Amino acid sequence: MKSMKRVFRKFVKIISSHDIILRIYISFAVVLGITGILTAGIFMQLYQKNYIKSYTSLLTKQGNSIAARVEDYVAADDVKGFQQYNECIDEIESAENTDIWIVKNDNSKRPLTDDYTNADTSDGTLTNEMYEVLGNAYKDKISSNTSFDKVYGMVILRVAVPIKDKESGDIAGAVMLVSMIDRQTMGIEEGKYLITISILASLIISYIVAFGFSKSLSKPISKLTRDIVRIASGDYSKIKIKKPRSQIGRLEKKIDSLATQLSKAEEERNNLEKVRMDFFANVSHELRTPITVLRGYAETLNDGVITDHEFITDVYQRMLLECQGMERLVGDLFILSKMQNPDFKIDKEPVSILQIFGDIVRNARVMGKEKRISIIEDFPDDPCMMLGDYVRLRQMFMVIVDNAIKFSHEDGRIYIEVKKENSKLDISIRDEGIGISKEEIPYIFEKFYKSKLKQNEKGTGLGLMIAKQIALKHDGEIKVDSIEGVGTTFSFEFDECVELDEFE
Repeated sequence: MKSMKRVFRKFVKIISSHDIILRIYISFAVVLGITGILTAGIFMQLYQKNYIKSYTSLLTKQGNSIAARVEDYVAADDVKGFQQYNECIDEIESAENTDIWIVKNDNSKRPLTDDYTNADTSDGTLTNEMYEVLGNAYKDKISSNTSFDKVYGMVILRVAVPIKDKESGDIAGAVMLVSMIDRQTMGIEEGKYLITISILASLIISYIVAFGFSKSLSKPISKLTRDIVRIASGDYSKIKIKKPRSQIGRLEKKIDSLATQLSKAEEERNNLEKVRMDFFANVSHELRTPITVLRGYAETLNDGVITDHEFITDVYQRMLLECQGMERLVGDLFILSKMQNPDFKIDKEPVSILQIFGDIVRNARVMGKEKRISIIEDFPDDPCMMLGDYVRLRQMFMVIVDNAIKFSHEDGRIYIEVKKENSKLDISIRDEGIGISKEEIPYIFEKFYKSKLKQNEKGTGLGLMIAKQIALKHDGEIKVDSIEGVGTTFSFEFDECVELDEFE
């Protein structure tokens, strides 16, 4: 019993794992079965109908022949000859199981006499179907019908042929042939048997072929399943597409495209993970140094090692500078995270670039006073309006000007130029400082990237990246061009705001 259950479970498992093949096969089988049954039914009906039609034609010929002989005997008044012929008719009836009735037409002017008939229709023994074909024959029409006859207890074929009086042309009588179809249809039954056997054989062969086709049709689906499992496991290699124009081929193309996108997404995720890890490492590194310094100063003060008041004041100032540096770093990180958030939107309004630079130049002259830096302006008379955030734009340009001052030589010059061209605002900030090497230029807009120069030891390495993000949020572009020992130029391009009426 247990072995039977195991076999049954294994069978169910195999069936469930090949459900597509099973569904395709069942579909084929049902269609073929219905087609076979309909074909067999239609063919049998046609076969039986044609058989009855051909048999009716045969009986009609016999009826015409008998009617012609009877007409000749009546015309020759040859009763003896008719009687001899009637004996032949009896033999025909016995051999073919067909009743042949020669009857008179009582409504005719010259009906057949009893000497030329072999049946009497006046006793009411005939059925309605027989009277029907005889009635048509009396109207000079060859008639036939087929139906189940209660008297005979089987299906009967009736054929009636008129017998004419050669002198008057009246319908003197009729020949009615009554054949028992059930006895005469051995050929039909045999034909039905052969058709049934043929249909069954063709269905069996078709089912075998259908099983083979269903397996061949399921192969591409099985291959797709393997490819999807492979992709789900992280293998994004190309799918081998045999027939790219087929439906399966087009589906394979879509899955291959999905695999390519998943591969790119995986690569981007790995890159983002690397960036995240680098970010935390850089933040930890940037914060470790000031925290270590603060801890050292705090421990020194706590231990009471320092007693000199001026030295204690100096320590407090250094601690304050380290705290300000950390505060600046945290502030820059906060701004950068906001700028890099795709959902963060800057509230824009018409602002004047010249007004922004007026504020920046005043601060820059104060910042560059110690190094005697000269700020040279080249501004148009127009206010140069653009849509943007005044504070963020000022911060962006201030980062560049601050770097220009930081890396300029003493008595150096910084050139700030603003010009309008084709509804665009082109802005450039150029210094004559130490410049940036070609190797460093690709990395200056990355997080925590700082040159190893003394001038940049207090920087956070986030200023240029923040500047770039602000430019992007304003649909602008920032470019850098630098030559070591000659100087550096940062250039910006923004759309000019010319429709000021809608903001009033």
